[in-house]
Amino acid sequence: MSLDGAGLDVDRLQRAVHDSPAVEVATAAGDRPRTYPLTPFYDEAREAVVVTSPPAYAGKVDTVRENPKLSLLFYDAGEPFVLYGRGTVRDDDLEANAEYVQNLIRAEPPSEKREGFTKTSSLLDSRLGRFLFGWYALRLVVEVEPVRVEPLEDATPGRLPPWPEQGVDAAEADSYDRLALTVVGEDGWPTTRTVRDVEHRGADAVVLDTPLAVEDGQPASLLCHWHTPDLSKLGQRLFRGRVADAGADSVRFEPGSSTSMRNATRLDRLRFIWNGKRRTRAYFRQRDGPEG
Repeated sequence: MSLDGAGLDVDRLQRAVHDSPAVEVATAAGDRPRTYPLTPFYDEAREAVVVTSPPAYAGKVDTVRENPKLSLLFYDAGEPFVLYGRGTVRDDDLEANAEYVQNLIRAEPPSEKREGFTKTSSLLDSRLGRFLFGWYALRLVVEVEPVRVEPLEDATPGRLPPWPEQGVDAAEADSYDRLALTVVGEDGWPTTRTVRDVEHRGADAVVLDTPLAVEDGQPASLLCHWHTPDLSKLGQRLFRGRVADAGADSVRFEPGSSTSMRNATRLDRLRFIWNGKRRTRAYFRQRDGPEG
């Protein structure tokens, strides 16, 4: 099967999924994009890409319910590309979803990605794992039906310099090896490109070297993240703000807010567990009501 004449067939898409511990998944709420690093899987029977999230972080996929248009930036593929697709959220049975994802993991070829998820699965099957991470095992699933593919000439990301005005010190800035900017087009599709370089411009703004075309004042999100190949450790910060064309493949980005998450130390993991349990309870209270 060829996707929109772009020369990307099913076999190549499947290889790209298997080679990618994470991809940049962009969604759109109106003209406001949100971009998160999520691990892709491939459902060979449905010829669909699958991404998942625990209910504690349902916000990563909630937007897909209102607007199924999303994009996935595959920067770890042999030839990088952006996949545009229509997403369907599956959340009727979160435990069945967990087993479905486990089957997709088992179907992948040997890799650090698969090994990392296999270790996580073993932990979740233990008594201690069920107590600490039972909430994490539950899964919301987004099934992505490919629509079109846009090949990229270069997806090599740059580095983020320290940004004290935004609370990013040198150690945090140096950890990020993936920078990606996302905007929403007039057709409602979010699109993401890597950022090749970052230059401070004033106290709060930066200029980003990226081929992404923008309009002045357009909402945008800037995702900075890192992860180990097996995804056992990771960190990310998502800036939300607005952009302006700075000329010569450059974009001026002015942040309005940011959120961050890190899982690298024992303290990080304790916070992750505490927040995950708390947010999962909130998810079910909102979904089922106080008497659900």
